[in-house]
Amino acid sequence: MNLTQILTFLAVAKHNSFRKAAEELMLTQPAVSAQIRSLEEELGAPLFLRQRVRISSAGKAFLPYARQVAALLEEGKQAVRDTEELRRGSFTIGATSGAAITILPRLLTYFRDIRPRLRVTVHTLTGDQVVQGVLEGRLDAGISYQVQPTDHLEHQVLFYDTLTLVAPLDHPAAKEDYFQLERLKETALISLVPNAAERRLIDQVLREKGIQPEASIELSSLEEVKRMVREGLGLALIPRLSLDPEADQRLRQIRVPGLKSQLPVVLLYPKERYHSSALRRLLDDIRGIYTPEEEWS
Repeated sequence: MNLTQILTFLAVAKHNSFRKAAEELMLTQPAVSAQIRSLEEELGAPLFLRQRVRISSAGKAFLPYARQVAALLEEGKQAVRDTEELRRGSFTIGATSGAAITILPRLLTYFRDIRPRLRVTVHTLTGDQVVQGVLEGRLDAGISYQVQPTDHLEHQVLFYDTLTLVAPLDHPAAKEDYFQLERLKETALISLVPNAAERRLIDQVLREKGIQPEASIELSSLEEVKRMVREGLGLALIPRLSLDPEADQRLRQIRVPGLKSQLPVVLLYPKERYHSSALRRLLDDIRGIYTPEEEWS
């Protein structure tokens, strides 16, 4: 008994036709008949009734075992493909700007040093674009601040961020030890555009505190927000982990008592789509990235 015989048997059982099985397998009809006869001789029973081709009782008994063999063969092929993909594959990740600042340097350094043949492409997108990209298969995974649950996506919290108020070093508020929560009601903040994932979360946190501050300037990325603060144009409320201890030394963090809400940063990936070994490894690597714990001011 060989694999060709088993695959030929499955093709005939699928179509109830030697001719259609031959077309699917790209063999001649006599070759298909010969394979089936040889298998029947080895098993000692007819597998098909010939006059009007249909599977026999012996064929029905053999069918689930033949399918298991074919399934194992396919798993073996996929294992080989996965091995090659793990060594030389490519993946595309989408991340919101705030999450990107924290996660991506570590992620890309990891793949550069540990898996140099695995190419990872990262696109900085809005939260909605990250979700849509993963749903449509244009992104293999996404990293974003918490989004609304979606039936076809898995959500796993990577870590929790917090909000911090930042000011330029020469701003009067920078000289204070803390900034009263109530003062945010009358403070025009430099902010992200309303459809940014981080902005929606910030607005939600403030609404729960009964605060709806004005936005003096609305920008599309956290880097632009921080730049405007450094330029002395005002204060901003931003995710703490979007701050870089070196690049943002000209910013002063100001404690806001009562503003303790945590912002979950989540990993998004398809719930029902097949996950290759390489993709599973990629997801595990992202989950394993640590976040900075050191304080700076």
